[in-house]
Amino acid sequence: MPELTAAEQSVVTTALAYKGTGIPIPAHVMAELDEIAAPWPGRWLLPWEEGEPERVVELCAGPGGWGEGLETVLGVTCFDVIGVDIDKDACESARAAGHARICADIARLDPEHPALRWTRGVIISPPCPSFSTAGKRAGLLKANIGILCETIAHVGEAAGFIRLDEVCCAELFPDLEDDCPLCADLGYHEGYAPRSGATWAEVRATLDGLTDPRIGLMAEVAIWPLGLQAAGAPIAWMAMEQSSNLPEEVLDDLSIEFECADWFRTSWAVLEAADLGVASRRKRTFMIATRHKWADITPPTEALPVTAMAEALGWDEGERINTRGQRPLDPATGRAKGGNCFSADKPSWCLTGKARTWVRKRDGLRLTSAEAGLLVSFRATYPWRGSRSSQFQQAADVVCPAVAAFVLAAIHGINWEPLVRDYLFGLYHYDSLWGEYSLSA
Repeated sequence: MPELTAAEQSVVTTALAYKGTGIPIPAHVMAELDEIAAPWPGRWLLPWEEGEPERVVELCAGPGGWGEGLETVLGVTCFDVIGVDIDKDACESARAAGHARICADIARLDPEHPALRWTRGVIISPPCPSFSTAGKRAGLLKANIGILCETIAHVGEAAGFIRLDEVCCAELFPDLEDDCPLCADLGYHEGYAPRSGATWAEVRATLDGLTDPRIGLMAEVAIWPLGLQAAGAPIAWMAMEQSSNLPEEVLDDLSIEFECADWFRTSWAVLEAADLGVASRRKRTFMIATRHKWADITPPTEALPVTAMAEALGWDEGERINTRGQRPLDPATGRAKGGNCFSADKPSWCLTGKARTWVRKRDGLRLTSAEAGLLVSFRATYPWRGSRSSQFQQAADVVCPAVAAFVLAAIHGINWEPLVRDYLFGLYHYDSLWGEYSLSA
């Protein structure tokens, strides 16, 4: 991890002196800390102390799905979460809802920044279009998968988590009692090979051959946790979300790198949001990894009660949604070609950015961004920002808070079911919600 200069360390020492006496750190000192720590908050330059919120980095953070799942659904407030996203509108939505955001490209940030040396957790949701059926699926091309997996392997080398085979040591030195002389000669530390010397910029440069640069953001799933670990941060857990089409080969290679770095457990599963009571369908791959305890993520054995779209939005039964306007009829079936209607008496179809064109067939009433948010388990008053198109795209891309709560509960040993049930009941079944907020206006 890069060291602070003497002048920068002096500012940190001054801030710690104030903190140690219980005197508030002066504004000018905090401003200097913020400048040194940029783009991270200056307070993160100060060592974490027992009783303080644990520091978490959230990458490709979007408008706040993970944060809502953690704080609003689970009621967990013992984390200091800083989110990073490149989308300005998504950052504004998150900030308006009370979630901290840095608007930046995560692939240009250094996981070994001095302000991150006390980070405990990483949450990351790389963009899905490269793997999703709604996109061009360039992430499924063999050549792209090969480049991505090769880069993931480079992460372990750059972080210094390649082990010498212990069997080899035993065979060469059968009477070995102390440290292996071969390991010592090769520069191994705690059983690991020395770091390759490649910078994170150089590791990321190996992705240059990808036909879609967004595919390369999957490598950040390994770069950030292992980069933090290599720098000595007390990183303890990671949570990831991606398209359900993410190749298992990529998941396997990620698991290998975490296992080589002695992470205690890596687990992944495909979760369907509707099975967790969310009023829309959304199937996504989630992966978690933990260093010091067992944590497992598997789909719930019993799905929560199904929530229909009409039920969630306070509509009568029998409503239908038109998704693509008037389309020519298929003479063989008498139905619109391509299928452009579905019943609101079931969970809605998976939202995409084009959900902004959805209308209630009976009266042509357009879906609003607030209603779109409800369908993916956000509260009715969530402060979406940006144009109508941008707001719908945010709702389409975001991690459903109810599903985020399920995943984070698995990591932290929280009984998720009653909390998710209560949260969804509050969203979808309180009559007063619809009396107070006219979402279709």
